[in-house]
Amino acid sequence: MATTLASLRQQARVLMLETLALTTPASPLVAAQGTPGTTTITYKIVATNSSGHSEVSQGTTITNAAATLTGVNFNRLNWQAVPGAAGYDIYRTATNGTSPVTLGKIGSTTAAVTFDDTGLAGDSATAPTTNTSGIDSPFWTEQELLDIIIRGCRDLWRAIVDLHEGHFVTILDDQTVIYPAGATGVTTSFTGVPSDCFRILMVEPHDLGASGTGATTGRYFKPKQFHSQQFQAARAMTIQDSSSFLTIYYDILNAGSPVAAPTLVGAPPVGTAIPIRLTYVHTLPTLIESSNNPIPGEADNALINWTIAHALAKQREDRTPDPGWLAMYSTDKQALLVACSPRQEQEEQVAEGLFDGLMEDW
Repeated sequence: MATTLASLRQQARVLMLETLALTTPASPLVAAQGTPGTTTITYKIVATNSSGHSEVSQGTTITNAAATLTGVNFNRLNWQAVPGAAGYDIYRTATNGTSPVTLGKIGSTTAAVTFDDTGLAGDSATAPTTNTSGIDSPFWTEQELLDIIIRGCRDLWRAIVDLHEGHFVTILDDQTVIYPAGATGVTTSFTGVPSDCFRILMVEPHDLGASGTGATTGRYFKPKQFHSQQFQAARAMTIQDSSSFLTIYYDILNAGSPVAAPTLVGAPPVGTAIPIRLTYVHTLPTLIESSNNPIPGEADNALINWTIAHALAKQREDRTPDPGWLAMYSTDKQALLVACSPRQEQEEQVAEGLFDGLMEDW
């Protein structure tokens, strides 16, 4: 299961011995299951972690509980998860029923945010009113650590993209990218190139059919440097018939994502626009604390080490990342890159010739 960036931030705080105090849980929702009655019972929730517990929530009182709670007639509690909580304690704080009559803590959960009171006995303990789960004024703010984690994601993204194994690939085939009709001597710019396009892997016509509207058999988009002799000669050609056999050169220019959408240019000009299927390497989307870790290959540990290394720079005299944690990040990063490549290990039965698949420029 993917790990959220908020969870990675919490794990980094624990390792830096700065566990952030849990927020007080909201009041639980309570509903009678089975045959309702007229009993009044009040419940409260306490969030817990490895350091301690939160303050107790406000109570929720149910007035239609069964007089005797059982596995058939019971009260079901639900509540909102508390960020950073490892578990929850459930307290019964008031009841006028027949069974049970005990109060106090009646049970605990781990990650679950639901609980059934089937008549569980209470331990007579009073719900805590003080927060012992961590500190209220952290040295590192939540946003500060989140920004560091996101920079770590980008660092790993760059390294994994350079493996050329297709981890971050989009096949855009909704006909939003177009090679438009052009004019002789004028560079044709593709339209609809997405803003998250970082590196082009393939450009081909959307319709590869041999007949019918939009038939494009024989149209081949070939990468070629914009300043090459072939590209220059293609720009000088007269407008070409889009339905004829044709090689169209293309090149990607300008900064591209995340600065802006890159400029994709082509030549020669054609008389009828050609919808395009664009395959490209995309940049990371905007990341927030609820985002899942976007890096493949079990990268959680690497990001935690990166976060601690750069967070500790705040308390170092030279303001540089902690060398020990940075070394651990480097080790995890290299192991991650090894694990991510190659992705395809099935061996082909026939070896390809050295020049198979190459096309000559004529």
